[in-house]
Amino acid sequence: MEFEPSEPGPRSLSVDLSERTLRLENVRDGVSFEVRPRRVTALFGSDDASNLLTVALGLVRPEQGRVTVDGVDLDDLDPSAWWSEVAWVPRRPALVAGSIAENIRMGWSATDAEVADAARAAGLDGTLDAVVGEDTRADDRRQRIGLARVFLRNSAVVLLDEPTAMLDADGEEALAVLRRLVAGRTVLLAVHRPALLAIADVVIAVPALVPA
Repeated sequence: MEFEPSEPGPRSLSVDLSERTLRLENVRDGVSFEVRPRRVTALFGSDDASNLLTVALGLVRPEQGRVTVDGVDLDDLDPSAWWSEVAWVPRRPALVAGSIAENIRMGWSATDAEVADAARAAGLDGTLDAVVGEDTRADDRRQRIGLARVFLRNSAVVLLDEPTAMLDADGEEALAVLRRLVAGRTVLLAVHRPALLAIADVVIAVPALVPA
């Protein structure tokens, strides 16, 4: 199967992204790398790793080079279709006024049982009816809510920026959550903590690719 163009306008996504390769070509001082299907690619090092995630997501257009999905330029794809298929977890996930369950669901069609399963997978404890921010572990809950959204949506492609930066947990527990999350998915991960490299199939040292 191939991407099917819709005329007029950008192409829509009509294929399983779990089988597609995301590639950044000559962006940010000539950086090139690919994110292969069902593998975890880690960008390790400076803050440029996080910046490259926003380029891969399509939120920031590269000053040079391009981003492609199986050779199709990201600029030629329908942005709303692309973003609907890709899960993005920033360092500080956005929250809305409401319960933990509502923040996990975020308008996504899901049963209470599915939301509860996603919460457990992300390591969220306590009642999901609690209003966000009403406890002393707000940062930990914020990040776990972001991870729970990925479990709920079950997206094939996931971009993670420092996914354990705010977790109030030991290293093994955090790694266990991430191993559950990345299993079978295509993942691009920006990390500064060497311990997180344990979940990666491919590690790219960003300082070596993006000179100061």
